Amino acid sequence: MNGFKIGLIGVTQANFQGNKHHIFEQSVKSLNQMAEELKYDLYVYPNFVITGEEAVKAKKAVEAEKVDFLLIQSTTFAAGEIIIQLARTDAYLGLWAIPETSFKGSNFVDSTNSFCGVNMYGSIIANYLKEYSIKYKWFYGYADNELFHRRFKISVKALTAIKKLKNSKVALIGGIAPGFNDLYFDERVGQKRLGIEIQRNHEFSEIQQRAHSYSTSEVEAVLGTINCGYACCSDASSEGMEIHARYYKAYLDFSREYGYDALGVSCWPKIQEECLACSIIGKLNRNGIPAACEGDLPGAVSMLFQKYIAEQSTTLMDLSGMDEEDQTVLMWHCGPSPEDYADSRGTALTYSYQPTDPENVKKVGLIHDMVFKPQPVTFMRFTGEWDRMFLLDGKVIDRPKDSPNGSRGWIGNLRLNRREISVRNLMNTILVQGFQHHYPMMAGDITEELMEAAAWLDLKMMEEVSYENYLQNRG
Repeated sequence: MNGFKIGLIGVTQANFQGNKHHIFEQSVKSLNQMAEELKYDLYVYPNFVITGEEAVKAKKAVEAEKVDFLLIQSTTFAAGEIIIQLARTDAYLGLWAIPETSFKGSNFVDSTNSFCGVNMYGSIIANYLKEYSIKYKWFYGYADNELFHRRFKISVKALTAIKKLKNSKVALIGGIAPGFNDLYFDERVGQKRLGIEIQRNHEFSEIQQRAHSYSTSEVEAVLGTINCGYACCSDASSEGMEIHARYYKAYLDFSREYGYDALGVSCWPKIQEECLACSIIGKLNRNGIPAACEGDLPGAVSMLFQKYIAEQSTTLMDLSGMDEEDQTVLMWHCGPSPEDYADSRGTALTYSYQPTDPENVKKVGLIHDMVFKPQPVTFMRFTGEWDRMFLLDGKVIDRPKDSPNGSRGWIGNLRLNRREISVRNLMNTILVQGFQHHYPMMAGDITEELMEAAAWLDLKMMEEVSYENYLQNRG
């Protein structure tokens, strides 16, 4: 059992001959072949649906099976009353048209007229059933061709991630970093819109007490797992490694005990007296628990959603520099990124040195110091009142360029909502619309899946605001 279930119903009309039984059997075979790759279970309604009464029975069957995504294949043109019943299910809806194999014969009853059927069904949903606000996605082609497969894969990934998010729990530990009021959120709205369970009342002392409760032998067992994977640990003392191992184990055990899937971590100033949380957060991100620094719980939820789509580690960035000459931006943070983001030089586990006064610096904790490897990257954040999505992507440049220590990379080939955007227009868009200063990042281009998810969730995309010299209103 994969946790995401797709249902397939074939609809037809008795006087349309075509080759409908063979078409439907091959469709089932192809969907079963894709099930392992895309990690879904398939329920196939055993009979063609021809009448409205049969549609009522089919609807009850897919509801009993708890189908998440219902594909209605117009195996041939079929009666309009069928879709009036089937469209009103709790499942997400797909309408599937089959190409004509031949236009020979005296009339269309010798064929399938499938596209015409889907055309009619889409129009019935949009017009006759408009008060129900039913969303649907169309598909065309046989299941084993690229046109169908790519569209279908995007839908499965997006909808699987949506379902996982609705069954997730996340927590804020210790509150938002002082002064970072742009990260404030209303958990009631987030829970209503996304279905996710949000807990914001955990104190940092819960983690601190755990960290100091472990025996020496328990800490030594953790040390063996957290000090590996680094290209360099030159100035990481045993004392620094021990306190980081204690806190890493505390966050990990805390998450497992409560069943949390992602964390917003108040990393400073509460933990700063003992260490920085950067490398701890990097390890959590690397090992399957998205963790957002500075108490950014919406950032953690956004990271978790990207993880569900791409099934790999994620991180959280600041936008720290812009260069109009080569149209790149610097994405940087103190050092919370997982080791698998590093370029060929690898990740250095090193201390962060921060000024205490004009003449002195203080060694405050371990960070993941790295330059990101050249690859596509995606930035996505739930924003507004959990009702908007910010979506930016680009490519980490493959050439040396100055940047401060920490986890960082210069990003070019920028696109907002999959449309090219200049650095100046990106800066203007962010500042005019008051976007938060944190950018959840995922390796790879998952923009199609995220835009599809936004459509199913009815989220508005943050649109480009072209630069002008005069004051521009947020609206």
